Amino acid sequence: MAEQKRASFDRFLEQKQNQPNAIHELWLSRDEEFWSKDPYYHLRLGEVADTLGQSMFAHDIFKDGLRLFPGHPRLTQLYSLSLIKCGFLLTARDLLTDMVKRGHFDEETLGILGRVYKEMWLIEGGGAPDHPHLVKSRELYLGAFNRSKGFYSGINAASLSLIMGDSVKAERLARKVIRLCAAAWRKTPRGDYWTVATVAEAFLLLGRQDQAAKYYGIARARSAQNYSNLASTRRQLNLLARYAAVDPKVIETLRIPPVVAFSGHMLDQPGQKRPRFPEKAAEPVKRRIAEILEKLDVRIGYASAACGADVLFHECLQERGGESRVVLPFARKDFLETSVSFAGPAWVKRVEGILSGSSVVEQATRGGYGGEDQLFSYANRLIMGKAILQSRFLETEPLLLAVWDGARGGKSGGTGESVETWKANGFPYVVINPATASVEEHAGRKRKQGGRTPSASRSRARGDTSANAGRQTIAILFADLVGYSRLQEEQIPHYVQGFLGGLARTVQRAGHVPLYKNSWGDAICFMFADPLEAAKCALAMRDMVRHTDWTRLHLPKDFNIRIGLHAGPVYSVREPLLERRNYFGSHVNQAARIEPITSPGNVYSSESFAALLLADRRNLFDCRYVGVIVLPKEFGSYAIYHVKRMTEVG
Repeated sequence: MAEQKRASFDRFLEQKQNQPNAIHELWLSRDEEFWSKDPYYHLRLGEVADTLGQSMFAHDIFKDGLRLFPGHPRLTQLYSLSLIKCGFLLTARDLLTDMVKRGHFDEETLGILGRVYKEMWLIEGGGAPDHPHLVKSRELYLGAFNRSKGFYSGINAASLSLIMGDSVKAERLARKVIRLCAAAWRKTPRGDYWTVATVAEAFLLLGRQDQAAKYYGIARARSAQNYSNLASTRRQLNLLARYAAVDPKVIETLRIPPVVAFSGHMLDQPGQKRPRFPEKAAEPVKRRIAEILEKLDVRIGYASAACGADVLFHECLQERGGESRVVLPFARKDFLETSVSFAGPAWVKRVEGILSGSSVVEQATRGGYGGEDQLFSYANRLIMGKAILQSRFLETEPLLLAVWDGARGGKSGGTGESVETWKANGFPYVVINPATASVEEHAGRKRKQGGRTPSASRSRARGDTSANAGRQTIAILFADLVGYSRLQEEQIPHYVQGFLGGLARTVQRAGHVPLYKNSWGDAICFMFADPLEAAKCALAMRDMVRHTDWTRLHLPKDFNIRIGLHAGPVYSVREPLLERRNYFGSHVNQAARIEPITSPGNVYSSESFAALLLADRRNLFDCRYVGVIVLPKEFGSYAIYHVKRMTEVG
């Protein structure tokens, strides 16, 4: 009976494995009594969630499994992996260390713990080859290899030995790994991606670069264009290149195409005074776009969908089998009216075609246009930020491709604004002149921290004081105190003076000046003109809670905080009921939904916030993708990121 139920469960997962919402619904509607009798269901659903890239959802499933089955080895391993992916290295370290103390010396446990220490070294070690975290990581991988003779632990022990300057041990281990992989191939002649990539790395450690390039090439051919796997291998290759000479042709073998953010002019409107992009220029420009995408082997691109250049870009990308990702600034109906319909039915049909053929179509802001050009500007900033986020994940470079006439000082949300913003951030860009279809390539420059960018220069003005004020893009912070409901009545004054007072002093000392602030009970809300200011404030709040001895203030020892961040255009108006300025709109609602799903003691953000933050050259924060979260109160599902300082282990 138990086997039949497992088989039925597996069949359901196979049918729904590409439907993220379906597996969320399965989790929410599960029979908890039934699931408490067999860990199999937590294991399988968690694995499917992780395969779909939903690391935080997998984290929640495995965590619940461990609550029901404490100490279960496989649940602990998978939970630890989810913690690593979400950036919670210290918790993963403690769990795995406890497993080792309880006698679990298998390759999986030791290997995952070795990975934790390697990640900690990458963050804290400054590249030092004698750093304790690196030494510990090599020790764990070596211990796992000596016990298991598994090539995964063997190649990691070999590579870390090279980094530590022990080339003799690195070469000895590399030869053993090659023999192990060769033996595995006798059983499975073709070998999977990871086995072939391991052989390539082993040859690299032996200094046999031609063989390394050969096997990296074979691995790439077997990757089925899985850029996630390629990015992981490329990340390791780039690390090794810091400690040993690596032939450029070896690195080129694993080159991942740039992720493209696109911006371009619409077709000229009837009676336009200064022509920029007449319809007769569309086909030559399209041919030029196709040539550039082919030359760079572009596979992923972000753009809006206005008639003219946007459509040409998406058509070219889709024709070559790429992932075309559309960001509309507002509701589709209004977008078609403002940016497509004037060009005629043929262009409307082309836009509908690219929307149906795109892998992702999202709307930057709910609702319509309302005559607010800054909604175009917000959408363009999202397009650029999303391309940067994706390029970081894939270990490649972002590129702006623009169809632009070179005229500066255009209106908000135009192509000129996008080019200037991108240029200020130091990334490479390519410009196609719409009149001649000629191409100008601009190399990027090293990004410098500090200084001002277009995204940082927005005014802190309070905005229009009328009830009909337009929208302005702001960063929104919602926080909730974990443990507030357990306070005794007589502790409330201590909470007000100790917690809220301490928070106020923290914000003031850091020089943060919110546009708006409010609190009610255990909830806190701040609004900022600048996402970077919101991130700084959020981390300062988190640190204050982490480092305060609450018992000294007569409050519970385990006081903690959850903080959610989002950014988007909202209405800023003087509210007649409270007689003060307040902020309204769907983006405020979305921000409020992120905080409840945040892990206590941490800061999560929407992808929109992360995109704007990483597109700012002043940024000093890391935004790590933790998966797609189904938000409370039927507010939809959104990609969520864990925000922390780049120098923090987490």
